[in-house]
Amino acid sequence: MTKFDTPAYQAEKDFKDYPDLKNQIENAWSNYVKYCTVNSQMGNPWSSTYDHPRSWYFNPLVTPVVPVKNNTVPIQWGAFPNRINYYFTTLFIDSFGKADAPDKLHELADIGPGAFSKKYGIALAVAKKPCDPTNTETKPFGPSGPRGWQDEYCEWAVTRDADGDIIAVDFTHENPEYWFHMWKVSPDMVVSLYQEILNNPNVQQEDLYLLDENGNPVIVRETGQPAYNPINKWNNGPSATNEGGGAVHLTSPPNSLGAEIYLGAAATILRVDDKGNVITDPNQLICAAQYGQIYRNSDPRIGQNVNSLVYNNKLKISLTNPIALYGQLPDFTQFKMPDSAEGYKIEDCYKIIRGTDTNPGSTFYPFNMILHSRFEAPAGAKFKLSEISVKGSLIRWGSQIADTFKVQLAGTGIPGGGDTPQKYPAVGDPEVTLPSVQYVLDNNLLQASLYNRLNTFSNLTSCITQVEAGITTSGIAILTSDANKETGFDFGAGISVSVTDYQDLGNDNQLFIVDITVHSAAVLGEKPLALFNNASDPKYSIAGVLEVVAPGSLPKLNVTPNHKLLSDQQIKQVQKMLK
Repeated sequence: MTKFDTPAYQAEKDFKDYPDLKNQIENAWSNYVKYCTVNSQMGNPWSSTYDHPRSWYFNPLVTPVVPVKNNTVPIQWGAFPNRINYYFTTLFIDSFGKADAPDKLHELADIGPGAFSKKYGIALAVAKKPCDPTNTETKPFGPSGPRGWQDEYCEWAVTRDADGDIIAVDFTHENPEYWFHMWKVSPDMVVSLYQEILNNPNVQQEDLYLLDENGNPVIVRETGQPAYNPINKWNNGPSATNEGGGAVHLTSPPNSLGAEIYLGAAATILRVDDKGNVITDPNQLICAAQYGQIYRNSDPRIGQNVNSLVYNNKLKISLTNPIALYGQLPDFTQFKMPDSAEGYKIEDCYKIIRGTDTNPGSTFYPFNMILHSRFEAPAGAKFKLSEISVKGSLIRWGSQIADTFKVQLAGTGIPGGGDTPQKYPAVGDPEVTLPSVQYVLDNNLLQASLYNRLNTFSNLTSCITQVEAGITTSGIAILTSDANKETGFDFGAGISVSVTDYQDLGNDNQLFIVDITVHSAAVLGEKPLALFNNASDPKYSIAGVLEVVAPGSLPKLNVTPNHKLLSDQQIKQVQKMLK
C-alpha cells in the first residue's frame, strides 16, 4: 500500500474528467490521513500519563498488510443519536406520557435541543462530567452547532412541503476534511457537487465562502482564493429548502475523520482498574482512556471492538483503507408502504447519492460504503414519504428512518508477533505538562474561523499550512497549550521562527503570531513541529501542520499579514474548544 485512498474511492468519480486535479486531491488526502495516523500513534505525551505511545496501532503505509475477509472486521452502530435516548427517555415519559415519548425523542433528534426547548419549555441538561458519578453539575445538551446533536457520524436534513409533510430526507456520513481538501484543489468542483447533491442549481460559489467580521471573503494565502465555510447556507441545519439548509457533509464537531482515527488508536491500549483487572465495559473504557463521549452509540462501540481485538486476539490494529464513515443499507422490512403506493416498494424510495453499496476497490472492505443517501417518493408517485410507516408509525421525522440503519467503519488486524499488548492504568495528569501545539494557520483564517464560531459549531480547516522556501512568511498563528512567552519552536533544520506577538489566553492556552523563515536550501516537504519550554524538555512532534514548498509555488498576493490579537469573546471561544 503506497497511499490512503479517498472515502469510497470517491475522488475517482468526482475528478474522473480531470486527471491532474484527481492526482492532487488523492495525494493531499493520503498525506492528511497519514498525518492523522502518525499523530494518533503518538497519543498524548504532553498533558497525560499512560497515553503514549500507542504501539499496537499500526500504520499500513509502514507495515504493509492487505485487507482480506479473515483479517478485517466491521464495526457498526446505530445512526440514531443514542445520547438522546439515554438522557431523555425517562424525562419525556414523565413530561409527555409513555405513548408520546418516542415521537418526542424523534422530534428532538430532528430539530435539536434549542428549538425543542423553545417549543416545549423543557430544559435539556446533561451531566457535565458523566465519567464522575459523584459530580452533580449539569450543562446544556450538545454538542453545539447547526446539527451538533446528530453525533453518530450520521447527519440529516429534512425537506417538507407547504403542508409540513416530509417529502425527502438526506443522510450524510461524509467527513468535512475531504471537502476542505477538495475546495483547496477546485472550488468549482465543490460548487458543482453541491448543486448535484442537493439537486439545486441555486447554489453559488460565493455562498460557500468563509466571511470575516466585515462580510468580506477571507483569502487563503496558499491559493489566492476565498476560504471554505463548512457551515455555509447550503450545509447548515436539519431542514432543507430551495433557499438554504441541507446536508452535504458532516458538521458536528465530534464527527471528524481525525477524531475517528485518534479514537481507534487510543483504544488499542488495554486499560486496567485499581485491582489490575482489564476493563472491558465500553463506557468505562472511554472514561479510563479519555477518548470520545460515553453513551453515544459510536465511540463506545468503536473503542470496545478495537480494544477487544487487541485483548482477545492479540492483534495490532489499523482502521481499514479507505478510512471513512459509511452508512449501511436500511432494514427495509421495518417499513410499510401505503395503499396508494400502487406497486412501488420502499426500495424505490431510497437512493445512494455518493458512495456505493458494493466495494469498488481491489482490496476487501466489508458491507456498504455509502457516503450520502436520500429517501423520497419516486417522481410521479401518488404518495408522500409521510404516508409510509416505519416500525408501525407514519414518518413524521427523519430520525425515524435513521433508526433503521447503521453506520460503519472497519478494522484490519495483524498478529502481535509475540509482543505483549500495552496494558496501562487510566489516563492521568502528569506532574509536569509539556507545551503542545493545537493549531497552526494563517491568523486571518483563525480570526474569521473564530468569528464564524468554527470548531465550536463545526471544524477549522484541516489543510496543511504551506510556506515557500527562501522567504519569510508573516502572520502565522500558533495556538498552544501549556506554553509561555519564552517557548521555543522546532520545525527542524533550515526553518526559524520569530515571535512578533504573544497573548496569554488563560486556562493554560496561548496564542503566538510568528514569522516563519525558511532557508533557500531547506528540504521541501512536511515539517513536524515540537515545542519546548526548557532546553531539557523532551521534544514530541506533531505532524501535518507545516509544509515547505518550492519557491514561486504560491501566488503573490498584495495582502498585509494579520497580527491582530484575540478579543475577549474570541478568547472565551478558544478556551471552550481547547478545554
